Amino acid sequence: MFKPRMTKPESGNPYYNKIENGGYSGAILGSPTDKGCNVLANCVGYAAGRFNEIIGQPKFVYFQYPPNAEDFYDTAVAAGLKVGSTPQLGAIIVWAKGKTWTSADGAGHVAVVEEIKSDGSIITSESGYGCASPFWTSHRYKESGNWGQSTAYRFLGFIYQPEDQTQQRCIKKGDKGADVELMQARLHALGYLRKSEIDGDFGKITLGAVCAFQLESGLDVDGICGPATKAALTA
Repeated sequence: MFKPRMTKPESGNPYYNKIENGGYSGAILGSPTDKGCNVLANCVGYAAGRFNEIIGQPKFVYFQYPPNAEDFYDTAVAAGLKVGSTPQLGAIIVWAKGKTWTSADGAGHVAVVEEIKSDGSIITSESGYGCASPFWTSHRYKESGNWGQSTAYRFLGFIYQPEDQTQQRCIKKGDKGADVELMQARLHALGYLRKSEIDGDFGKITLGAVCAFQLESGLDVDGICGPATKAALTA
């Protein structure tokens, strides 16, 4: 189940520490080097760690020795990962700064999609080499023309999680995003919600609709839209 990261990784988290420090990462030391997560501050160390943390394997499956940020995209394609221009939960968003595979004109930037809003905007988690803070989140809009980066950067695309695993999250009260909106739209089509209640925000009204649907469908009434409820909604 996908769980968004909105706070700095805890000290000692192996996905954000170098191999020689007991972690999983082959990234360079961050600058300034965070004491508890020593590949921070750095966007590549963070994005590689977060991408693999979502996968959840006790080792790095992808980007163990991450390249410059702008070269993530080509590296992902070579590794067989799916890429595209539409955001997905857990995806890495990649920008180039100048020509890829040429660090002399800039290294680019990478961040990770943690939330997709009903208006299509996204919340990303990220870090940056040379930045005073080792971690922050950003609210980014596609309408800016470059997902919120300056014109010095060029949006390359999103690198998706393998096997579309983040789309399997159980949706519950308090969740927000495009998957919540799609669930609400289906509940509306089945007569459990008004059209005006499709807002991408899983609140009390949506909870009541989910519970009513589960009850009438012979499902466990827990108010959580997990695999069984999703299957029934789309049957």
